[in-house]
Amino acid sequence: MLTSYRLELPALNFGDDGVPRSSTFDDVYFDKDAGLEETRYVFLQHNHLASRWQPLQKHQCFTIAETGFGTGLNFLCAWQQFLEASDEGWLHFVSVEKFPLDKDKLAQSLAMWPSLSHLAELLCERYPTLCHGLHVVEFPEYRTTLTLWFGEASAGFQALNGRVDAWFLDGFAPSKNPEMWSEELFQNIQRLSHTGTTFATFTAAGIVRRGLKSHGFDVQKVKGFGHKREMMVGTFVSEQESYSALGKPWFNVRHSTPLSKVLVIGSGIAGATTASALAHKGIEVDVWEQDCEIANGGSGNEQGMLYPKLSASDKPLNRFYLSAYLFAQRFYQQQKTIEPAWQQCGLLQLPKDATEHVKFEKILADKLYPESVLSNHPEGLHLPLSGWVRPKVMCEHLLTHHKITVSLNKPLIKLERTQNGFIASSEEEQTHYSHVVFCTANHLAGLSDWQTWPTKPIRGQVTQLPTHALADNDRTKARQLQHVLCADGYVSPELDNHLNFGATYDLGSENTEVSAQSHQENLQKLQALLSIDTQNVLLEACSGRVGMRCTVTDYTPIVGPVSSHQSLIERYAPLRKNAKWQTDAKSEAITGLYINTGHGSRGLVSAPLSAQYISSLIFDEMAPLEQSIIEALHPNRFSIRQLKRGEA
Repeated sequence: MLTSYRLELPALNFGDDGVPRSSTFDDVYFDKDAGLEETRYVFLQHNHLASRWQPLQKHQCFTIAETGFGTGLNFLCAWQQFLEASDEGWLHFVSVEKFPLDKDKLAQSLAMWPSLSHLAELLCERYPTLCHGLHVVEFPEYRTTLTLWFGEASAGFQALNGRVDAWFLDGFAPSKNPEMWSEELFQNIQRLSHTGTTFATFTAAGIVRRGLKSHGFDVQKVKGFGHKREMMVGTFVSEQESYSALGKPWFNVRHSTPLSKVLVIGSGIAGATTASALAHKGIEVDVWEQDCEIANGGSGNEQGMLYPKLSASDKPLNRFYLSAYLFAQRFYQQQKTIEPAWQQCGLLQLPKDATEHVKFEKILADKLYPESVLSNHPEGLHLPLSGWVRPKVMCEHLLTHHKITVSLNKPLIKLERTQNGFIASSEEEQTHYSHVVFCTANHLAGLSDWQTWPTKPIRGQVTQLPTHALADNDRTKARQLQHVLCADGYVSPELDNHLNFGATYDLGSENTEVSAQSHQENLQKLQALLSIDTQNVLLEACSGRVGMRCTVTDYTPIVGPVSSHQSLIERYAPLRKNAKWQTDAKSEAITGLYINTGHGSRGLVSAPLSAQYISSLIFDEMAPLEQSIIEALHPNRFSIRQLKRGEA
């Protein structure tokens, strides 16, 4: 059980020659004189990568997995050769690292290789915050994804779900680091491989040779690089037809189907990030929006906050929000919007009551998070990576892509399955799509033929106030606000001479009209947050808007492939009598149909990574989420719970 998301940094030193050396394992990270040549010989040449990349088609993804990221040299060499060898396809490079370098040491290490400088600068620029878990780094302009697991190698590969095409079995020599080459590691190498998967490794050690041979690989010794006499290469020849998915069978519904055009329904933050993720992979995307504007629902606020609400927990939902938060921060940082849409100004989370104060004290005392993620503040918790987002501006930016066509005032009237996709009907036309993704918050009627979910709308009104409407002293205090404040409500730093704050949480109300009573409630929140007097603020000075959050009964988003509720009930009926019943019968999803909804008030945090997950399913890539998180978000979870409780 994880006790902390903090990582142990490597004990290393740079010698007079500039080469990083591990003090722990008494080994160098690379050869100063021939590091590039060794990587190209051992890993690129002996996995036959250039010839395997040349025939890649537009929607094909090639996945490399590596057992030790180190300085990233192998990744950069593979990335460089991929761009030279292939004009199409996508490279997904997956690596694990128990002792990751920080950004400064990474840059210092890679400075030795001028020929890689451009790619190295990109890597250092987007390198993730050092925090335990899975980190997805996107380079869409270079058709590449880097997935890093910071933590134990075996735990990292155990968390992954997807197919690996080639293995770089790197890391410090087995004689220096035998713990890495464990039985669990070899089991996961086998699980993630498929017929034709190759491997290459610098070592010829018996522990590695025996482990690979006993887990499905044909292993051969070949001439090593330079002074090394031998190294090993091989191919997966097991009789298993494809990689073995993790988890319970009702959550194992990965499938691939030919891609033509994707329909995304909804243009809020979930729809915009989903459409953007797909478009960057080169697929044509239509976005249907039933309203007259982009992001006219819950994503239409002028200013929102990046607020993950982290807890003193290692449960899948907290791991999801932590991973999603770190991804979202990098994602918004990368967006080059015409007008400012993101500012990393930090967020101060104040305790709402004595109980929450105790929770904060526990998080800080347990030192669960790195200080770069969450740190102590005299008034509460400080999240330095947070800030504010302009959701509507961000959505408009994400949807401005040559592969995306947005249609407004276009509700989905009917969705019919065909042999190779769907016919989507609006009032004006019928269009064929190979894949459909519902990102429609509370409007899920189009899926009712197959499945329904326990979602409900919760009204939220935000208020906007000209800063000059405050008294002089209070105006000064408001303008001095440098970070987002959050407790029972939130307020962001001044934007265009206005304060944006709120929001109400109106259970049972579906009234979309802006109300004076809600403005009054928000003014009280503002007064508590800033310790100012809002009693004399004229309500006439306030403007605002109402959005309907899409919330789920278990407070967890619904993200993944859609299955028929009836087919789940029939296939897994024995769960009614025995909740521990086991089977190998995998669920049959509605091929090409997906959902991405239920983000509540935290969509700015959770939507970007959820979109990447939907994209990975459609393109049959390695998932950017740990398997336990995939199951926590899975649309099938409600049908299975009903069965286990005898309610279905």
